Amino acid sequence: MSNWEISKRIYMIFVIVIILLLSTFTTTVKGSLIVTGRVVDINGNPIDGVRVEVYSDRSLVIKTLTSLSGFFSVDLDPGVYELILEKEGYESRSIMVSSYFSGYRDFGNIILDYSLKFSVSQLKIRVKSMSEVSIPVTIRNKGSRDEIVELQVEAPRDWEASMYAGSTEVWRLKLAPGETQSLTLILRIPFNASGRYLVKARAMGSTLQEEEISVQVEREEPQIFVANRLSAQGLQGSSVEFELIIRNPLKKRLTSQISISAPEGWDAFILREDGKRLYDFSLDPGEHLKAILKISVPESAQPGSYEVKVQASSQEFTSSQGFYIMVTRGVFNPKVYTGTPYVETYAGSSATFPIEVENTGDSDGILSINVTQLPVGYSWKLSDPSGNILSKVYLKSNERKRLNLIIDVPPLEEPRTIPFFLEAYTAEYSSRLSLTLGILGFYSMSYETRSFYTETTAGSESSFLIEVKNNGYSALTNVKPVLTSVPEKFKVEYTPELIPILKPQERTVFTLKIKTDADVNAGDYFVSFKVKSDQFSLPERDLRVSVRQRIETLIIGVAISAILLIMLILIYRKYGRR
Repeated sequence: MSNWEISKRIYMIFVIVIILLLSTFTTTVKGSLIVTGRVVDINGNPIDGVRVEVYSDRSLVIKTLTSLSGFFSVDLDPGVYELILEKEGYESRSIMVSSYFSGYRDFGNIILDYSLKFSVSQLKIRVKSMSEVSIPVTIRNKGSRDEIVELQVEAPRDWEASMYAGSTEVWRLKLAPGETQSLTLILRIPFNASGRYLVKARAMGSTLQEEEISVQVEREEPQIFVANRLSAQGLQGSSVEFELIIRNPLKKRLTSQISISAPEGWDAFILREDGKRLYDFSLDPGEHLKAILKISVPESAQPGSYEVKVQASSQEFTSSQGFYIMVTRGVFNPKVYTGTPYVETYAGSSATFPIEVENTGDSDGILSINVTQLPVGYSWKLSDPSGNILSKVYLKSNERKRLNLIIDVPPLEEPRTIPFFLEAYTAEYSSRLSLTLGILGFYSMSYETRSFYTETTAGSESSFLIEVKNNGYSALTNVKPVLTSVPEKFKVEYTPELIPILKPQERTVFTLKIKTDADVNAGDYFVSFKVKSDQFSLPERDLRVSVRQRIETLIIGVAISAILLIMLILIYRKYGRR
């Protein structure tokens, strides 16, 4: 046997061995993979009838159901699989299985929670009777199907208990898979409740979910009298008033008698809105009425704290409310304020300072007001917002009033600032306010000349008088006319050229001298001008100038016209017949 044949046989044996080894390996990989498990609920109880579906690359491979004891078993080829466990009323569960070898895979207990998750956040609370309690509630669908959920609340008798979504009461709702809704459980506790109570909240869908709430109620007396204040300060011999709201807090009609207990020598009573005394009332549920508790403090009352008690008595219960009066010997303490300490006005006008006066003491009284350090010729007065002139102001304790201080300025005052003081005072106390008045110059001027018309002849000179007046309350400086338009062949001058100062209400006259050339045509011409000062300027005016021819020129013209006419007649007689 040659070497080549020996080598060929060895190679064939090696190939056969490799094939046998590969065959053995392939048989091992393609063996059976057994997957088992037991499905239980959150309490450990087995769940039967759970669908167990096995998927590979999103394709269903095999499916089965759990037994009465919750067990399942599937026989698979080695590979990667997804196990999906589903049953109505329970959440869906997904489990991945990955194995490339045969064998046994047990998942033990697989817990499925209920698909409907009902949760109440507050399970033990302490409240007062006649109160309203809001408890957050959450409902979630953890399953793979829609859930129709019925809601129930079991509460003690005479209690109001419901679930709300916002302001809407909810009895039944629908939850899509994965959806969560937040509700509010509202409990309204009656007035006669006291002790420990149990409230049960239920959500009934594919499964029943229930939560128990322990409510400890403390008895509280129903409040019939409501007031924005329960104490006040009163002076000897004064009266104190409290605004009341008398209400029915019950869910049924309430009829009650009213009684008032006050210190000896005091007088106290309740007035209705129409001013009549109130002794009893009858109100529907939720109804209320407004009233005033009036208490008269006697002159003999000593300083100190006193209580006046108002009580409403009915068949169901008795409700009372105490009011406290602190009797003091009063003090009248005035204060004066302003947000505008500086005001400007024109000479001859009035300036108004808005001020506020306040009695910070605890006694009513009359406040006097005075203004000092105003110059001679200035006057002042005090008025209320309605325009009524006041000399004194009456203020109650802690009362504040708005007033107007009006300063009259003389008409011929020059611009300046004037500091002065306003003082509000009583016999014992005073308050001072520093104010400043600014006088503004009032500048005005007018033409007193009524007619702006004049006549002249060509080649002559005429004059026209312009009279102006300072109508303001301040002096004008450098008053003069200004020519804005002069016709051709006209020459206009004015005197005086300048008035250095023109005092208020004074007048002055300017003379316009108008000279025309001899050859100016007859007709109407206009000279435009205005009068101005450093502070004020009058509007422009047009002076109408009517120009006429001179008499000598007219006579010469007539004579020349006559000679020309005679010459024409002679020429006509001599040559006209030919």
